[in-house]
Amino acid sequence: MRVDDLIAAMASLTGSSAAPELLGGDRGDVVVVRVGDVVAKAHPADADVEALRRRVEIAAAHPDLLLPPLKPLQFVDDRPVTVWPYGTPVSQDDPDGAPWEESARLLAKLHALPARGPAAGTPERIVRAIHALPPDLPDADVVLAAYAVLPPLTAGGTALIHGDWHLGQLVHRGAWRLIDVDDLGVGDPVWDLARPAALFAAGILPPDLWARFLGAYRETGGIAVTTSEWDVLNIPAQAYVVQMAARALVTGLQAVEPLVAACRRIVSAHGDGERG
Repeated sequence: MRVDDLIAAMASLTGSSAAPELLGGDRGDVVVVRVGDVVAKAHPADADVEALRRRVEIAAAHPDLLLPPLKPLQFVDDRPVTVWPYGTPVSQDDPDGAPWEESARLLAKLHALPARGPAAGTPERIVRAIHALPPDLPDADVVLAAYAVLPPLTAGGTALIHGDWHLGQLVHRGAWRLIDVDDLGVGDPVWDLARPAALFAAGILPPDLWARFLGAYRETGGIAVTTSEWDVLNIPAQAYVVQMAARALVTGLQAVEPLVAACRRIVSAHGDGERG
């Protein structure tokens, strides 16, 4: 199906007569369309439909934490489509004013829910990012070397986690809510904290913002860190540094140098107990 036809079919599922607006560009495997106050997302044709259906049901059951779907899982030809209310995303212009505490509290409460559903998508998505990195790109050798010194990344865990959390997975609709259930499922909650930890370790996220986030998570009873945070965050944070560096090299959508420098530190410091 042509993209234009797919967008038109997705728009018809929303019940809105507004003109559809493509969000985030056409990524081929994922297409997101806003139609008035509704957002439709076409997932990859090879997505695990039953796992996605269960994830949508979990979101519907916890509207205080996750943006609830407007409909059960829909289909356009062979593409599963989810339909959601539109929420205002986090502003990119004011990092200090971002909802760090609110997001941490949502994650802590999510991790406290009964663990049910499919396996979470982390850390498989990190491995996929490495496999998608062309080895002949500048600095790819540094990133691949950092990945090579990491121990095998295993899922494990017995908590309900988001699986791909960052500030872009948060919208405001009456209150802040988590979005994007593609990797929602049972896993180790430390992975939901690992990306901001990686940004802090790479010198990208200021220490005060990291402290605000981690403090709010602890105060809400978050189960991922009960001792020194780096006892559990060290390897997952390093893994996210490697993933973000790989994606930055491929897409150019994120500053590369701090991440590549952090990969060099991972290689040189691995095994001495220091964070990357």
